[in-house]
Amino acid sequence: MIAGIFVVATSGDDDKREDAKPPATVATHAAKPTASAPSSPEPSASADAESPERTIDPAKPFPGEPLPLRLNGDSTCDYASHIDFDSYPFVTRVDRSEPDAEDAAAPADLNWYGCSPVEFATGRDSRAGVLSKRQPFSRQACEAAASGGGLEEILMHSNAVEEAGIIAGNSICVITDKGRLVRAQIVEAPWAPNLSLKITTLS
Repeated sequence: MIAGIFVVATSGDDDKREDAKPPATVATHAAKPTASAPSSPEPSASADAESPERTIDPAKPFPGEPLPLRLNGDSTCDYASHIDFDSYPFVTRVDRSEPDAEDAAAPADLNWYGCSPVEFATGRDSRAGVLSKRQPFSRQACEAAASGGGLEEILMHSNAVEEAGIIAGNSICVITDKGRLVRAQIVEAPWAPNLSLKITTLS
């Protein structure tokens, strides 16, 4: 009886020794991920994958582009609308009799003077021209049209409007005073005179 108990106790010690082995094995396996951890920086990889989206089109400073812009004629000559494509909302409407009226016009890319007839003009530090809908549209073509000018000062009566190409489907291309290229596609021909545009930043 005693010998039998001794044998069982001994085998129990052996089992304990055997049970003590796996933690060492587990420890060696647990060490592997720490060694390989530096080689799998998943967050930085996903960040790198996202970064090209920021550079695909660095323009688009205004959410929701293309954005609508409507300019209306006035029954008086007291007001002017100054269009600045480098800030949103694009239009600042001012009383022309105010002392700071000229200052308000300073950063404008286009000016719309509500009178009869309405005067439509390019800002002093910007360039603007028309790209015909008959021409294939591209950024390069729009930039060339803007550089070529032609919208320095237009009186918005029927003959001048047609000669300037301000008709539905054509695009007014503008290089702003900050160097941004903008497409203002003409949605509605200005016979009221009103001018409806769809604004897209190209660069």
